Amino acid sequence: MCVSLSYKYTTIFHFLSKSNSPNMVDLDWQTKMVHSNMPPKSPKLSLPDNNIPIPLRQNDITAASSPICAAYDNYLRLPELRALWASNDFPNWANEPILKPTLHALEITFRLLATVLSDPRPYINKREWTRRVESLATAQIQIIAMLCEDEEENPETRGTTPPVSDINGFIAQSRSYSEESLLPRLATWHKSKDVARRILDSVEYQMMRCTYTLGLGEANLAGKKIFLYDAVCRPSEIHSLETTPFDYVGNCENKTLHATQQIAECWTRAVRKLLERVAESVERKTLEKAARECHAVERIWKLLTEVEDVHVMMDPEDFLRLKKELGMMRNCGEMVAFCFRSRELVEVARMCRDLRQKVPEILEVEVDPTGGPGMMEAAMKVYSEKEKRNGFEKVHVLQGMQAIEVAMKRFFYAYKQVVAVMMGSSEADNGFTQIFLEPTYFPSLDAAKTFLAYYWENNNQNVVPC
Repeated sequence: MCVSLSYKYTTIFHFLSKSNSPNMVDLDWQTKMVHSNMPPKSPKLSLPDNNIPIPLRQNDITAASSPICAAYDNYLRLPELRALWASNDFPNWANEPILKPTLHALEITFRLLATVLSDPRPYINKREWTRRVESLATAQIQIIAMLCEDEEENPETRGTTPPVSDINGFIAQSRSYSEESLLPRLATWHKSKDVARRILDSVEYQMMRCTYTLGLGEANLAGKKIFLYDAVCRPSEIHSLETTPFDYVGNCENKTLHATQQIAECWTRAVRKLLERVAESVERKTLEKAARECHAVERIWKLLTEVEDVHVMMDPEDFLRLKKELGMMRNCGEMVAFCFRSRELVEVARMCRDLRQKVPEILEVEVDPTGGPGMMEAAMKVYSEKEKRNGFEKVHVLQGMQAIEVAMKRFFYAYKQVVAVMMGSSEADNGFTQIFLEPTYFPSLDAAKTFLAYYWENNNQNVVPC
C-alpha cells in the first residue's frame, strides 16, 4: 500500500497539533496560556527611560589582529609558500591548485619524520612519535589518491591530464623514483628505512585505482605512468623553507612546531580551493560532483585534527619554553590561539559555515523572509522522494555539507583539548567554545529530519511513502 507525500505531511502535522498524548508535542501551547487562569495584572520589569544597550554575543569567527597574523605568517614562511601555491606551471591541469599544496604537505611530513628520528634528546618518545608521523603520512596519501581518482572520474577535468611520463622514459623498468624528495633517501637510512618502506607501500596501495603512480619510489608493479612529482612539488624549494626566524633559540620543539603548522597551512589552502569548487558545482547543478568535493573537505578537516593532535607528543617543558621564546604570550593584551592567527583557516571556517546559503538553491526554493516552513517542507520532500528526478544527488550534497559542519566543529573542540593539555586549561578558552557549541548551521534540514523521525516513530500503519 502506498500513500502520497502530501498525506504524510498532513499526518505529521495532525500528530503534532491534535494529539492529546502527554508524550506528543503540543503546538497549541500559546493559546492555552492565553486562556489559562492567569492574574489580570502580572508584575512587569520596568526599565529606565535611558535604555542601556545590551551587548550581543558575537558568533562570527574572527582572526587575530594584523600584527599577530603577520608574525605567524613570517614564522611559517607563508609568503614563500603562497608564492609556490599560486604558481601556474601546468595551465592545462585543472587540479594543480588543489593537489600542489597537498604534495607540499606530504613532503614536509617526510621532513618532520627525519627531524623526529634525528632528535638528540634522550627523553622524547621516539617510537610513538614515529608512529604518529607515519599515520599522518598515510592519511595524507589516502586523501591525495582520492583527489586523483575524483579528477579522473570527473568529465570536466578528464581531459586536463596531470603531468605524467611513460615508464619507458625511466631506466628502471619497474620502479619510479623522485630525485629530490626525502622519502627515497629515508628508505635507505637505517633509522627510518622500515617506516619509509611502509609509507611507500601505502602509496602503491592507495594509488591502485589511478591510471598513474605518484613517483616517490614505490614499486610500480602495474607499470603505470609516473607522476612528475619533482616538477609539481619542487621538494628542494620546499625544504629551503625549513629555517625559521627563531632557530637561534636552540629549542628542538621549534622544528616540530614549525613543520606541523606548515602541514596544516598547506591542507588549509587545499580545502579552500575545494570549497570554491563546491560553490561552483552547486551553481552548475552538478550536485554529485559537489557531494564528492564536500566529503573531501570533511576528510581534510579530520586530517587537520590529526595534525594538531601531534602536538601532544611534544615535551611540555620544552614547548612552554618555546612558547615564551616565540612570543606566544599576551601581545598588547591579546591572547590568541595559533589557529586564529591563521587567516586562511579562519576564512575556511567561514566558508564552511556559509555553505548554508546554498541550501535554498539546492532545494530549489526561495527563502521565506517571515521564517515560514517552506525550506523544511522542501527538504522533507527531497528526503522522501529521493528516487525521483535524481533527488538522491540533493541528499548526497546536503549530507556532505552537514558532515563538513560536524568535522569542523570536532576540529575546534579537539583543538581546545590539545591547548589544555599543552598549556593548561586556563588558556584553553580562546573563542573555541562559541564555535562548536553554536546551533546547527542547517536548521531547516535539522527540522525536516526531526519531523520525519517523529512521523515514523508515531505512524502505526505499515505503509511505504512514495
